[in-house]
Amino acid sequence: MAGDSKAEPIVSVRDLEVGFQTMDRRATVKAVDGVSFDVRRGETFGIIGESGSGKTTIGRALVFLLKPTAGTILHNGVDPQALPRKQFQSHRRDYQIIFQDPNAALNPRMTIISSVLEPLELAGAGTKAERLARAQDAMERVGLPQELGERYPHQLSGGQKQRVIIARALTLRPKLIVCDEVVAALDMSIRGDVLNLFAELQRDLGLTYVFITHDLSVVSHISDRIAVMYLGRFVELGPTESVSGRPLHPYTQALLSAEPLPLPSTMRSDRRIILQGEMPSPIDPPSGCRFRTRCQYAQSVCAEQTPAWRELEPDHWVACHFADRPNFSPS
Repeated sequence: MAGDSKAEPIVSVRDLEVGFQTMDRRATVKAVDGVSFDVRRGETFGIIGESGSGKTTIGRALVFLLKPTAGTILHNGVDPQALPRKQFQSHRRDYQIIFQDPNAALNPRMTIISSVLEPLELAGAGTKAERLARAQDAMERVGLPQELGERYPHQLSGGQKQRVIIARALTLRPKLIVCDEVVAALDMSIRGDVLNLFAELQRDLGLTYVFITHDLSVVSHISDRIAVMYLGRFVELGPTESVSGRPLHPYTQALLSAEPLPLPSTMRSDRRIILQGEMPSPIDPPSGCRFRTRCQYAQSVCAEQTPAWRELEPDHWVACHFADRPNFSPS
């Protein structure tokens, strides 16, 4: 379900920065360094990048589990940080996050129904009977029979535990859910079922998702738009079909080339782009274009100037000096 590009965004991020001091407090890790984007109501906004790129930090900042170092995050035009404490706590219920590991997210000493009920009890929503009815409805929506409610996490499969986490998030009837690598720990055999569940819930409940992953095939399957992140910044953002079909940034091209093809070896083309070296340190990122140290097309201007964030195609943005020059060659 694509979001309405003309409607007020459900989340608006401007010049977001999130930094962490090192243990000796002599330096700052720039996990997110000047990112701006909108999440449209009813869409699935995908964020993809290597480990350490800052995508999980963005997800946590969107629901204010992390406080931004600089910049603004608005929810429906409202700055949650400006709200009084009680109002802020109530407001946050509309913006939930689902983490990667369901085992770590569930208390092994609590039954499944107790875990699903916990957010409602903390919020003091309704009567005891109403809370139980809402928790049971959430379990039913994610395909969990009520008899599983009396079991403990160790008695469930990985896919069932992830459905419990989804049900728990749904009990508060959120407007937006951040999904942080939610299928990464699942077997391939059940990954598709969970992704289809997210699509069904979005259609039935009008949810908005921010889907964070390192798996390009996953984000392409479920997202309306994709943002590609590298070393704390977005390098490309656009509609899924445009980003995956005609990537404009060399980093996105390299990510796409690494996707396995379900073809016999005789039918595959030699399209793999091998990136040299490792991602630089976010404590001291390269000058100019941060990808230049691994880019086969890097030239002197890439070190001297930070590439502008440009809309080269409708709703398709990129930060690269040469993205609009189809025949540029390596230096």
